[in-house]
Amino acid sequence: MSHPALARATFGPLSSRLLSTPVVISAVTVVAIGLAGCGSDDEPPPPPPSGCATDSTAGSSSAALLPVPPAKVTVETNGTEPRSVPVAGFDRGTAQSATLVTTSTFASATGQQDAESGATTVDLPMTVRVNCTDATDIDLRIGDAGSPDTALDQALEAQNGSRAGMSIGPGVAPISLRILPTEKADDSARQAVEEALVATLQRSVTLPTEPIGVGARWQAVRTVNAGATVRQTITATLAAREGERLTIDYSIDESPTDSAFRLPDGGVLTIDAYSMTGAGSVVIDLARGVPISGQLKISGGRTLVGAEGAQPFSQLLGFDSAWSPAN
Repeated sequence: MSHPALARATFGPLSSRLLSTPVVISAVTVVAIGLAGCGSDDEPPPPPPSGCATDSTAGSSSAALLPVPPAKVTVETNGTEPRSVPVAGFDRGTAQSATLVTTSTFASATGQQDAESGATTVDLPMTVRVNCTDATDIDLRIGDAGSPDTALDQALEAQNGSRAGMSIGPGVAPISLRILPTEKADDSARQAVEEALVATLQRSVTLPTEPIGVGARWQAVRTVNAGATVRQTITATLAAREGERLTIDYSIDESPTDSAFRLPDGGVLTIDAYSMTGAGSVVIDLARGVPISGQLKISGGRTLVGAEGAQPFSQLLGFDSAWSPAN
């Protein structure tokens, strides 16, 4: 029999209610590009470039702040020459148009009573701009979001024009996410956007902060709190580099650090079995705020046990994400 509090506690998208573990926000190594003054005191300063954001969601009392756990990077091999440190040099002249599509799935294991299954797909087109004066601040403007689910698709219409933001840390990695939905967005639309972004960013590839070349291989390890406290290991290889564009192939493995699974209602179950693995590829342009292309597929399952003598509850779980240029 399904545990009622597990109805929304599926793997993949992670609700902010489960993100209770504090993280240390590190300072970014990327140098912010200041606006140069010009002319005499009587001349006004030049306008900022059209492709950057002149304001920010940072500090907004209406924005939900969601930390992205930092990853510890260990380089196993630095690759071939030429080598260099992959440092962001964001393009402030033109905005980036991107689309993120995520799908999370769950299904009760075969043989259980009251078996359940479901899938949630969210399509998020967005305009991405670096802040005009702060290279650690990325602005996201959500466009015409949608879903194959009719009810969710209608709810997402209210998210058109909503805002989000990311703070970028060492390794050109997101260290926090801010979401500022429109006033008309209901809970289902807010949750869908939040879960799609959080689940994707928590599985992003952190770059090394030392010189690397093609063939470089590294591990990025982070701890994620998603009901279970999970140790996530990403093993990445720099497959190609063309100028500022890096093509990275990677695998991902997630395993619990202890046997406790904490439910949103405060209850605690015991993890009897847990396995999540997957693989992906991503193209990162160091001049852009989000990947220009990429895909990730991760799947597995878990078995949870409640009170002594209770029937174990098993689920098959999956999460897919894909980045592409917006049409």
